[in-house]
Amino acid sequence: MPDLWLPQHLRPAVKRTAVVFYWNKDTDHTLVGFPEQFPCPHKGYQKIVCQNAADVDRWDAKLRAQEKRIEEMTDEQREAVEGPMRRQARAELYQKMMNSRNAMNRDFCKHAIAQIDEYEENLKKQKTEKFQHLVGYEDGK
Repeated sequence: MPDLWLPQHLRPAVKRTAVVFYWNKDTDHTLVGFPEQFPCPHKGYQKIVCQNAADVDRWDAKLRAQEKRIEEMTDEQREAVEGPMRRQARAELYQKMMNSRNAMNRDFCKHAIAQIDEYEENLKKQKTEKFQHLVGYEDGK
């Protein structure tokens, strides 16, 4: 009997590993978990075993919202440090541009100010979205 060949659609179903999240109710912090046979390694976290795709989508959305909040916090921290330096550099370049003796120095300062402005615009455009491979790609696509 073990040598009997069966087509793929007649073979018994293989139990897939469920997607697991760990969630802390107090801090509303979500982590991606280990396979379901392992216990939750973090104290204060509740183990969430997703039984269907809707559960996975719901917890993945919470995880992405959390990542977005963390990214926004790092943007604010970066602006708190880099913002005053950029403003000071822009003011100094503007003053040197106004007091420059020739057109080459003025063009250099104007170009440097434009680069500072371009850097600030690129910071606003930089947005990342993290997702699980399971959610982002279906059926190997």
